[in-house]
Amino acid sequence: MDLSTLHPNVTAADPRAAIDFYVAGLGAEVIDTITAGDTIIHSDLRVTSSRGASTFTVAAAFPSEGAVAPEPDGPTTGSFTLYVDDADDAHARAVAAGARSTQEPGDWFPGFRQAAVRCPAGQRWFFAQVADHVTAADVQRASDAWMADAGSAG
Repeated sequence: MDLSTLHPNVTAADPRAAIDFYVAGLGAEVIDTITAGDTIIHSDLRVTSSRGASTFTVAAAFPSEGAVAPEPDGPTTGSFTLYVDDADDAHARAVAAGARSTQEPGDWFPGFRQAAVRCPAGQRWFFAQVADHVTAADVQRASDAWMADAGSAG
């Protein structure tokens, strides 16, 4: 199997619906699906962009094993960022497939455009369009400015 070194595991209340969304909304490819009866206990998916490919697993919740699915509007303990060629297009595709927009596409600073959604399975997904010239220092300056604005709003 050709799986990425870091291979996150996504727990979903309805893994079949989650996989359908990831195919339609993120352009994911299903590599394999493993079931026990009617329950998807493991699946491997791949998302690909001009920046490369990443893989992840989608599986049913198993609370007795500590694997619970997030509520669609509840808190999450993590999120996923997809580096894309067009954040606007990625956002529109995900929303058309059933995701809820949590951040409309916008420029964070020149060369860095971002959007975000909550997928029907409750996971947070960011779509980042980043120019090759953007550096960590650029991101730090933008983060500092964002925090200063957030602090003055409170």
